[in-house]
Amino acid sequence: MRCGFYQTDITPPLGSVIPGDFGARYNTTILDPLYARAVVYESDGKTVGIVTVDACGIYKDITDRIRERTAQFIPLDPGALMVTATHCHGGGPTLNWGEEVCRDENYLSFLVTRAADAVVGAYQRLRGCTLRYGESELRGFSFIRIYRMKDGSFKTNPGIGNPDIDAPVSQIDPGVRVLAAFDGERPYGALVNFTCHPAIVADTRTSADYIGAMSRRLRELYGEDFTAVFLNGACGNINHVNPFDPSSVRKGIHIALGTALAERVYTAVSASSEVDGVVRYAEKTIPGRLRKPSAAYLLEKKALFDALGDGLEASKPGTPGYIETFFAWQAFGQQRDKRTVLPLYLQMVEVAGVKVFGFPCQIFVEFGDACRENAGGHAMVSAFANDYCGYVPTAECMRPSVYEARLAETSRLVPETGDELVAAMRELM
Repeated sequence: MRCGFYQTDITPPLGSVIPGDFGARYNTTILDPLYARAVVYESDGKTVGIVTVDACGIYKDITDRIRERTAQFIPLDPGALMVTATHCHGGGPTLNWGEEVCRDENYLSFLVTRAADAVVGAYQRLRGCTLRYGESELRGFSFIRIYRMKDGSFKTNPGIGNPDIDAPVSQIDPGVRVLAAFDGERPYGALVNFTCHPAIVADTRTSADYIGAMSRRLRELYGEDFTAVFLNGACGNINHVNPFDPSSVRKGIHIALGTALAERVYTAVSASSEVDGVVRYAEKTIPGRLRKPSAAYLLEKKALFDALGDGLEASKPGTPGYIETFFAWQAFGQQRDKRTVLPLYLQMVEVAGVKVFGFPCQIFVEFGDACRENAGGHAMVSAFANDYCGYVPTAECMRPSVYEARLAETSRLVPETGDELVAAMRELM
């Protein structure tokens, strides 16, 4: 077994759009740099790679371009490279969202080059190694963000101290899963998997959020050449906000979370066991069926626009009531889109018996749990892999009061999609 790591800086220039909100945010300062971090594994003449970028998400065309550029320099099959995003809300202009948030083609060309260079750099640094897999848990920083209210309704992020909260819907995934590469007794890099929305730094500062803080702390622990390639798990319904604890949203909580996560990674590595075996991959595209707005829903949104009258033009991001205007525009857009299916590209990479499931969606934690149970061994789940196709809630959470289920560009798949994705991953195994 040989393994190599490398990272490249992908920090956007000041003035760039930051995706992750209903309106445009333009970065005014660099809180911490963004990176593309890559790992390449080789065994018995076969090679696979994973590169993760500090971004809110990427589309499939960007994955294809990264793969194409990588193949110009090293012998790596396109399907053997997984390209993932951390989903940080302080990243560069890689996504389209609403009226104001648009991807920047100049930045994306830069990102493609730098991400591919990270993979090539990792390949060029392949060296004999021992792989060790370990697990630990981190609690107290991640929470289910959909709650059942006392009246039986569901609500996303119902507010700190809301007296009408009954209980969270579902449970978090506290697992910290680590595949570390050792040169002798010293680890020089690791694939790290944890599940929580990196939406803590969500203002006008460019930041990798808690992932950046974790990476810096791990370099303090293991040395400046240590590279942590981070995979964000099935975090569609998990974030850092605890409505029963105001301190969960205190200033600098991303540093506390990242530091605590690094310590749990250290614990997992210290208790890890050697793993060995082949490297391989599988890929498959399935049709994701699209929801469409009902006639009653469209008439409801038309009534909203009629009530706004001449004030419709003034209903812009940041103004009172705009979110409802936003979802009305989204409904009309989904009605105009005559497609009935969306291709969902799935990928599985296996390294020394550790399976990595790559989903192009913000899947809910329940589906990540199901995949690991099906794996029958060590497994990691990566949301935001290779494409960005929006949320995949459970059927139970497909309610108008649940943000992740409201019909929009980021939530348009039918309620059965999650189960279909899990079944397709089972076939890939």
